[in-house]
Amino acid sequence: MTEVARRQGSSSEIERGGVAEVAALGNVLTGLFNRLGINRTQYAHRVHLDKSAVSRYLSGRRLAPQEFVDRLVREVEEHVGAPLQPEAKEALRNQRLDALRVCNPDEFQLESLRGELARSRRDTQRAERNIEALHTLLERKEDEVRRLADDLTRLRLDRGAERADPARTYDLLREIAQLREDLGDAERLRSDAERHREDLRDRVLRLEEELSRQRPSTGDVPLEALKAQLVELWEEENFPEASRDLTEAAWSRPPDELGGFLDWVKETAGLTPAVTFVADVARLRPLEDVLAFAPEVAWQGRSRIQESWTSAVAARVTSRNAAVVFQGLRKTETRSDSESDRVLAEAVSRVRSDAQAVALVTAALSGTAAPGPLKRVAATLAWRRRADRFGLRVAVGLAEAGRYDVAALVLDAACLGETAVHNDDLTLEESLPNEAFLGLSTAVRDLGDTRIGVLFDLVTWLDDTYVMTAFAVWLAHDDEPHLFDRLLATMADQGRLGVLDLRMSGTLRAGVRDWRRRSRGQ
Repeated sequence: MTEVARRQGSSSEIERGGVAEVAALGNVLTGLFNRLGINRTQYAHRVHLDKSAVSRYLSGRRLAPQEFVDRLVREVEEHVGAPLQPEAKEALRNQRLDALRVCNPDEFQLESLRGELARSRRDTQRAERNIEALHTLLERKEDEVRRLADDLTRLRLDRGAERADPARTYDLLREIAQLREDLGDAERLRSDAERHREDLRDRVLRLEEELSRQRPSTGDVPLEALKAQLVELWEEENFPEASRDLTEAAWSRPPDELGGFLDWVKETAGLTPAVTFVADVARLRPLEDVLAFAPEVAWQGRSRIQESWTSAVAARVTSRNAAVVFQGLRKTETRSDSESDRVLAEAVSRVRSDAQAVALVTAALSGTAAPGPLKRVAATLAWRRRADRFGLRVAVGLAEAGRYDVAALVLDAACLGETAVHNDDLTLEESLPNEAFLGLSTAVRDLGDTRIGVLFDLVTWLDDTYVMTAFAVWLAHDDEPHLFDRLLATMADQGRLGVLDLRMSGTLRAGVRDWRRRSRGQ
């Protein structure tokens, strides 16, 4: 019985609800750890790990990484002042491989190949040493033959030549021939070992690359075992440990397990853990996994789960990845096609400057000819950013960036507000919200002369008569007619003044009439 095997715990020590092979490994690791004579918190601090991780590895609730096992072995060896027996280390490695085979067959295959590669490397090194030894022995034998040949030559020239015996030389020559044959065999073995090692190395590299594309290696327990462990933790009201397990599951479980696992968490533990789980998925997974998970969230409907998901995804959106996120969510088959609008609106609300808002929106829509309604994005830019009331600066920035279509949506939201009532029986003054007439002129003047020109060009470019007319009504209520006159002049220059629907506002009709009179007077 090996040293490690002697220290294994009894079956009663194995935690219920876990994987037997993982729990058995945990018992072995606990036996080693107990030889250190310190508590788990102290050891966690020593090896720079979270206490909960150390606890899970030693209790057999999670498969310990090979690095953790190796470090524990070194700590024990340093503490006792002697190395563990080689067979004990080999037994420990094999026991971890048994657990890995159950938890992650792909990683088990990779670890097995790495072990075989290490053995092949040792075989090659032994072959090298054997070849070196044969070369050394061959050189000595050849030197000895040369010396004997010289001695025989001298003896034959001497009077006592009849005493010379060539038998020793012949024996050496036979030994040399055998050594050369052995050397040839050794070199062939070395070549075979090198080819085998290269083949193993290529297989390891290919498998590593394949697994790296799939997901991080975590040594997860099977899904049903994880569920059993979580139920046990919830029943024991060990909520911190359960939260850690859920967070680990959010970033480590295979993508095809996430949707079903979310439903199970919601049904088993309630809404709050499910809300946290989807947020962790959005925060911690690669973007491709996050986007692929979006339909699962959409099936939850309007809820705290969706709100948590949207907020977490939006926090990751930058100008660099905005197009990937926006396009990925638009293509996702969900109950609603507004998920991209919702996430982008949340991301826009987080930026600090107009330039950042413009950059984020234009990056998200890169390569998109028709962005869709984007009602939430437009409303956020128009009304929910205190630094840019009415969204005029962002609308101008979008127009300058060539996105007149999105700038028009912002103006639409700014002009109609969030509570506007579009009713043909009402005048614009009656249908627009009160806030529409407060502070617009000041906001326009703050743009500066050049950008005011861009804004008025944008208004004139609009195809929506209602929005264009509403914007003109805004300025018609200004006490100073300068901005209103400039807008009407821009429309007249571009042949668009007749697009205004003067029936919608008596103030606008009077303002246009007065502007024409002033223009003729000039």
